[in-house]
Amino acid sequence: MYQRMIRERLENMGCVNYDPRHIEAYMRLENSTLDGLSSTHFNREIKVSIKCIQMEGIEMAESLAVSFGL
Repeated sequence: MYQRMIRERLENMGCVNYDPRHIEAYMRLENSTLDGLSSTHFNREIKVSIKCIQMEGIEMAESLAVSFGL
């Protein structure tokens, strides 16, 4: 469910090259649940996650996603 929402928002942001699994994994580092995030906060977390992926790389993002079972 979250990956679909993330994918749609990435498309709206023009950031289609990112794997929604990776974005969700980074979002879960700071948020135990994503249900309570407002739309604005959800978008902000996506942008922060993109920056983390840019800084740490795809391999780290994939490792994190796997660690969350994504």
